[in-house]
Amino acid sequence: TDEQKEQITGAETFDALFGMFNGMTNVLATTNNVSYLDENGNQQTAESATVVESSTTSWNAGWYVVNSNVTISSRITVSGEVNLILADGYTLTASQGITVDGSNSLTIYGQTSGTGTLKATTNNAAAGIGGLYAAGGTITINGGTVEATGGGGAAGIGGGLGGAGGTITINGGTVTATGGSGGNGGAGIGGGSAGAGGSVTITGGTVTATGRG
Repeated sequence: TDEQKEQITGAETFDALFGMFNGMTNVLATTNNVSYLDENGNQQTAESATVVESSTTSWNAGWYVVNSNVTISSRITVSGEVNLILADGYTLTASQGITVDGSNSLTIYGQTSGTGTLKATTNNAAAGIGGLYAAGGTITINGGTVEATGGGGAAGIGGGLGGAGGTITINGGTVTATGGSGGNGGAGIGGGSAGAGGSVTITGGTVTATGRG
């Protein structure tokens, strides 16, 4: 408290140090001028992007970049319009998958060689990327390498168990999506078991989608 601070010699120094450390943390958490390829294969630059780390489980609207090998062991939640850049040569392993549902959206970009990788799997009735016991949101893949496997009865990319697929667009990259077994099985890309397929548009890339019963 302020009263306690008055009794401690040098309390203002601690305040200054905490401010400095917080500033250092913010610098480490973001990086500037990150290149990516857009949906037409043209190189663009994100002025600033949050660096994805093992503790980055809540992705709010904005830009994110995977520029090291990272494993996130809790399910990631996307809120708002999130853009993810997969930097060449690095892998993000999302071992409990990524929730994208409702009006939320995730757009994934790669870089020049397309070797940045996202591996999203889960062991519950959720999509690898998409709904958690619910319909998927809006998911767009423009590049990189994406491997997504759904949990029991869920889609690899799209709806969770019983959920519709949402809106899925693939313009580029290498995508491998596998539905989860259980119930009537989930689509590789689309709806979970007993869920509608949603809207799926593929204009480019190399796509392998496998449903399971």
